[in-house]
Amino acid sequence: MSDAGSQAVAKPGSSDRPSFGARFKAWWDGRELGPLPEPKAQRAKPKHEVRYEAEHPHWETARLRLVQEVWGEGFATPGAAEFTLQLAKAFALDPAMTVLDLGAGLGGATRAMCETFGVWVSGLEADPQLAEAAMDLSTKAGLAKRAAVAEFDPEAFDMKPNSVDCVFSREFFHTVENKTDFLKAVEMAMKSRGQLLFTDYVLAQRGLHSRDLDAWRNAEPRKPHPWSVDDYQEAFAALHMDIRVSEDVTAQMHHLVTSGWADYIQAHKGGGLDDDLARALVEEVEIWTRRMHAMEQGQLRVYRFHVLKRNTESLMSDW
Repeated sequence: MSDAGSQAVAKPGSSDRPSFGARFKAWWDGRELGPLPEPKAQRAKPKHEVRYEAEHPHWETARLRLVQEVWGEGFATPGAAEFTLQLAKAFALDPAMTVLDLGAGLGGATRAMCETFGVWVSGLEADPQLAEAAMDLSTKAGLAKRAAVAEFDPEAFDMKPNSVDCVFSREFFHTVENKTDFLKAVEMAMKSRGQLLFTDYVLAQRGLHSRDLDAWRNAEPRKPHPWSVDDYQEAFAALHMDIRVSEDVTAQMHHLVTSGWADYIQAHKGGGLDDDLARALVEEVEIWTRRMHAMEQGQLRVYRFHVLKRNTESLMSDW
């Protein structure tokens, strides 16, 4: 764990190590190129089997099935429940607390926190398809009320003031264009001494521009508007919020991504993908190749932030 503002870390990629894109193509073609993460076990079935009560839920697409096979049932991002719970431990949650999950995706993190810590978690997701799928999965898990997920517009975000104890998010804030107003709304929704914990893609330097970053932006399904760490630090200072942790977790994310895809390829070496899934695979690999290349070039980082809202009750009493 690093102190606030710490940014020094080794690049996950280097000039003598093949890129994620090159290694993925080598894996797919049955060749070896560079060090591969060891699969956790030899198996004939995929690491993440996706099972539904109905054979094909009405919201299911080839992409949603693919991302769950790669990252875990109910997850569209690396790390699945294990990484989510590792992050959420910093909240020291108890059943009396409420959590808001912003950019909830398929609701995997929302349900994992609810089931593990016994808390009520409200998920909000900007993508209507993901929000519908997440709510359906929560309902099927018997968590329709305690881990509900709804669609929202982050550019017009507004919640009841002082209504949540903790706010959680995974790689979502960079998709919000008007982050200043968004963060102000998040701070307003948090109770006195509330906690905000999120991971996000950030620029290595404020205002950084490059072809690699442009390629990343153009490949993303939702247009990125990334900030630098300095941008976040200034925004939270203006909101009178204290950054307790500002940690570069790019290397950890790099490992989660490469090992997740390595496990997927290991499970599908025999082929057998239908046309829709094959097209979804090509598109998803393109997205991740652009992301990973920008990270491997040191231009895009992944940071973990843990931010505390100051004691507004004592401030009011001092007034």
